[in-house]
Amino acid sequence: MTDESASEIPVALFEFFEAMPRQGPGSPEVTAALYDRISTLLPARPKAADMGCGSGAAGLVLAEKGADVLGVDIHPPFLTAFLEQADRKGLQAKVNTLQASMMETDLMDSSLDLIWSEGAVFTVGFDAAFSEFKRLIKPGGLAVVSECSWLKDDAPEDLAAFWSEGYPGMRTTLENANAIEAAGWNCLHKETLEPHIWLNGFYDPMESLIETIDRNTDPEMASIVDEQIIEIDLFRRYHDFYGYVFYVAQKP
Repeated sequence: MTDESASEIPVALFEFFEAMPRQGPGSPEVTAALYDRISTLLPARPKAADMGCGSGAAGLVLAEKGADVLGVDIHPPFLTAFLEQADRKGLQAKVNTLQASMMETDLMDSSLDLIWSEGAVFTVGFDAAFSEFKRLIKPGGLAVVSECSWLKDDAPEDLAAFWSEGYPGMRTTLENANAIEAAGWNCLHKETLEPHIWLNGFYDPMESLIETIDRNTDPEMASIVDEQIIEIDLFRRYHDFYGYVFYVAQKP
């Protein structure tokens, strides 16, 4: 999915991910544990933005942990779902939303203590995102980004071919950490999402969703489903070669 313009994205792709409990790999437990580890570097009630928030899987955790959270996404139904879940959890006073690209929020310079983005910055480019986030973050503030990254060299041919088309800009963990430092941040920490979390929290629900879809009635949806089936199979076979890596960066 791209962050550039909602009008450029197939409607079926939005419909598919609207039906998912979360729009990318991860878990509330992982988000909460990482937030706890960095909380000593943040004020007691940080001003945070969840960039590319989807329906709020990560942002809700940040709000539960005490942050004031602005969910930013280009797709209004995701933002509606975010607010509805915040209301059900009694977090409505701590959550607001903004329909915008993460690159075009019009937020003030140095206005945020924390930017969080799980599995979304690839839509605008890793380097471009960190450049924009640096403008928005206060000195000493943090950016936490999860990004699909190569963990090993010499990926098998079918895996390399899939990702060269799906995400040609995917880099190694070291390359991303170096890019963060080159952009003027301090890369404080990086950790890889465990494969079972990706499977249990994202691909297993996706497979359940796929079983409910009639691919004969919507060619566009059928194409999306076929690609997801290939992606799931590749991950099950080759998860040692790539994964989502969390990068924690601090603005000097």
